[in-house]
Amino acid sequence: MSLRDLKRERTRRSIVDTAFRLFAERGFDGVTVAEIAAAAEVGTRTLHRYFTSKEELVFPEDDDLRADLARLLAERPAGEHPETTLAVVITPLISRFGGEQLTRARTRDALITATPALRARDLAKQAAVEQLIEHHLARQLGVAVDSDVRPALWAKIGMACFFSAYRVWLHTGGDLAHHLTDARTALAETIPRHS
Repeated sequence: MSLRDLKRERTRRSIVDTAFRLFAERGFDGVTVAEIAAAAEVGTRTLHRYFTSKEELVFPEDDDLRADLARLLAERPAGEHPETTLAVVITPLISRFGGEQLTRARTRDALITATPALRARDLAKQAAVEQLIEHHLARQLGVAVDSDVRPALWAKIGMACFFSAYRVWLHTGGDLAHHLTDARTALAETIPRHS
């Protein structure tokens, strides 16, 4: 990474850290973009080069996460069972949710819960990830999204397992990977397998 890239990343991180600190203190609606920029010691134009809106400050890693997910999905072999694909691609992504991220995740969750615009944005982002998974699984299975239920079903199952585990992690802490394993195990135990 070049010196210029390092400086950009430091500036971006400073903006995000400042925004979360101010949001935690005053709530999402109680903070303006100008106040975030001033507290991060950057101009509003600089802030907008990194984030197109105040709402995007609450989701700073989502674009990178979606890009990583797309890359990991593309690396999976054709014909692989969707359950295997989902298990393999989600595992490296959850490594982003280490213990130090728990406080920020809880703040983010509280902001989303308290702010209708953020709830809508969060749901749209989740739907975009689900659609990405669904379309990949359709290609992998060699079927059309609109004529076979399996891609949508497996995408929803994968998202449900992840968000069930994520919810437990938010409230109890611990290891998100362990909670995800618990979710998959609970699902497998709930749905009887037919031979």
